[in-house]
Amino acid sequence: MSGRRPMSPRDAKRMQARMRQIELEGVEEVIIRFADKETVIYSPTVMKAFIPGMMESDTFQIVGPGTDRPRGTGEGVAAGVNFTDSDVELVMAQAGVSEEKARKALEEENGDLAGAIVRLKTK
Repeated sequence: MSGRRPMSPRDAKRMQARMRQIELEGVEEVIIRFADKETVIYSPTVMKAFIPGMMESDTFQIVGPGTDRPRGTGEGVAAGVNFTDSDVELVMAQAGVSEEKARKALEEENGDLAGAIVRLKTK
């Protein structure tokens, strides 16, 4: 045991009253990298919380559609672009296009889902 007592509901309410949250505007994607894969969250809503005097680090809340994909090599199309069938499905759904168009946009954007969606929506 760490010796810390659990936070009471009263203390939690006090902390919440002191906490300030702001929404970060213009976030296109959030990538969480693991040794062998990446979790990509597309068009997320990102909230940043500040708790004065409590934490030296920032706290983020991220909400949005995401998918796992193999971790890329960063070598681009020549080495083969890394994206999954679920990436293609997400681009199809978000941009309202066929599978063929979604795959082509992903290849042109080197597997960047947000870039592929933007490319298709602006055409």
